[in-house]
Amino acid sequence: MIIQANSFAKLNLFLKVYGKRPDGFHDIISIMQSVGLYDTLTLESVDGGGKNISITCNDAGVPTDEKNIVWKAADIFSESIGLTDYNLKIHIEKNIPVMGGLAGGSSDAAATLIALKKLWKPDFHDEKLFKIGAKVGSDVPFCLLGGTALVQGRGEVLEPLPEGVHAKCPGGAFLLVMPPVRVETGPAYDAVDASRIVEARKWNTLTEEYRTIRDGWISAIRSGEFAYLFHNDFEAPVFGYRHELEAIHTHLRNHAGHAVMSGSGSTMFAWFPLYTDAFDAKDSYLPLAGEKVVVALPVGHGVRIEGEISNI
Repeated sequence: MIIQANSFAKLNLFLKVYGKRPDGFHDIISIMQSVGLYDTLTLESVDGGGKNISITCNDAGVPTDEKNIVWKAADIFSESIGLTDYNLKIHIEKNIPVMGGLAGGSSDAAATLIALKKLWKPDFHDEKLFKIGAKVGSDVPFCLLGGTALVQGRGEVLEPLPEGVHAKCPGGAFLLVMPPVRVETGPAYDAVDASRIVEARKWNTLTEEYRTIRDGWISAIRSGEFAYLFHNDFEAPVFGYRHELEAIHTHLRNHAGHAVMSGSGSTMFAWFPLYTDAFDAKDSYLPLAGEKVVVALPVGHGVRIEGEISNI
């Protein structure tokens, strides 16, 4: 049986980074949004002697062994259902840039989990799939859900917002500027820690701040003026050692009126309430350092399988 899955990129519309936890992860509060830029995965499962996972990809820079998060997702999923005899072939057609702050790998992992649930038909609820996703990677639970969500913890605690950007602002679009630059997450977090004194606070001390952020974003999305709340704690620390990204950020801000970086970088984006304005801006944007420029609509799902939207 063969299943094809589209895995959608995410943007961090808002991202605050707090202290490092005992498990080595950082606590965050983020507003995440799925957008219509996606990779396509083709999965084929056949009976075979022993466990075999093979991965191919159109991007030579993507690992095709156990270093790929897709391999990890398939391995953890099969172990969770006690499956030890299978031959799984996965091809990844990449459109989301690697290490671009768009959760391309995590999205591919989420698509793999949903596809395997359809392929192997295990007897468990979607709640277990979220737990498996959290084991695979911090952004995977959101990529399983998609849409617009308030995210906390290390990324595994999700609250879908009652009215997402895709629902309240269907006429708008994001302009994504994607430089040919990869930013590793670990050094980016190290830069955040080195740039300030960060107090590791427990979540019960952040309750008020969480509610303030949540209420502010719900109101801003309803009014369509949420771009005023764009924020990313990674920007200043990362720009401190990746000066070319700061230049691109400034270039986009001067062109579109505002700009923000997604995740730990390197993608920059702006929001246009009218998608026609986003396309006009794309056509007039002159790349500064070979960056790719695309228009991406907000979407309400993280994975789409065989022409069928798959929200869990």
